[in-house]
Amino acid sequence: TLVVGTRGRAIVGVNVDYGQIAWRQKVSAQIDGEAGYDPQRNLAYLGANDGSLFAVDPKTGDIRWAYKAEGGITQAPEIDGDRLYFATNRGRLYAINARDGSWIWDYERERPEDFTIAGQAVPRVYDDKLYAGFSDGFLVALEPPSGDVVWARSLASASEQYVDVDTSPIQVGDLLVAGSHSGGLYGLSRDDGTVKWRLPVEGAGSGTLVGTTLYFAAPREGLHAIDALTGHVIWRRGLSGAGNVTPPLSAGPYLIFSGSRTGLYVVDRASGRLEQTFFPGRGMCAAPTIDVANQRVYVLSNGGTLYALKLRW
Repeated sequence: TLVVGTRGRAIVGVNVDYGQIAWRQKVSAQIDGEAGYDPQRNLAYLGANDGSLFAVDPKTGDIRWAYKAEGGITQAPEIDGDRLYFATNRGRLYAINARDGSWIWDYERERPEDFTIAGQAVPRVYDDKLYAGFSDGFLVALEPPSGDVVWARSLASASEQYVDVDTSPIQVGDLLVAGSHSGGLYGLSRDDGTVKWRLPVEGAGSGTLVGTTLYFAAPREGLHAIDALTGHVIWRRGLSGAGNVTPPLSAGPYLIFSGSRTGLYVVDRASGRLEQTFFPGRGMCAAPTIDVANQRVYVLSNGGTLYALKLRW
């Protein structure tokens, strides 16, 4: 079952074999983010614009529990054992119990008075630390059980505006790679947040790591492949007119991602060569979902049509 949140205040379950709607569950607000799947509990988690996080049975659509946070949720939570971690657009990070949705702790930083970039970074757990980015330009390492701060590092040195850390941190070796909108990407020590390298790409989005190569996109400067240990660019491809681009996903030899003004892109991962596009007419803000078992990609267009496309490699 493919679980899809909609701006029509509903969560929909779609049978992937036939493309038929299996169930529809009305909820309290619009949903702009994708679902996260918890195989241990067989639950799908979806966040809504009113701050609700829903735990949904993907077979029936029944809501097992719901938690109400302060601020909208636009990303699926990070799942770590019995705890879920997620951030809201009010600059607050939450830890809740995955079994029943009960509160464990929350952490908040002061939000900038100026405008901020829409979206939030997905917090990530690596080894025994939780790493999260905030709209004041800080990347913070915390103790997962308690929310106590281990270290906090500003990635806002390049600018005083649009300093948001909206990229989800990625671990590679002893480094942590994260970025701010105005400052670009940084390679930092996981131990204390010391900056090891910086790549000044404005608006760099969350990436995908394959080996030690990191793939990410930026609205103005296009799709990049970099050495995540050094920050050196391996190749870059322009994406003129694509608009906002979702994080590239790796599937076989390809990178697959959506453009908000255009549609779906398929790019050769080794060279950056554009292999194929699929433009349904109104663009795609939603990130694609890769079905490795069936070699398919599912994606929702801005016109409200859900597509299943066959992958071949």
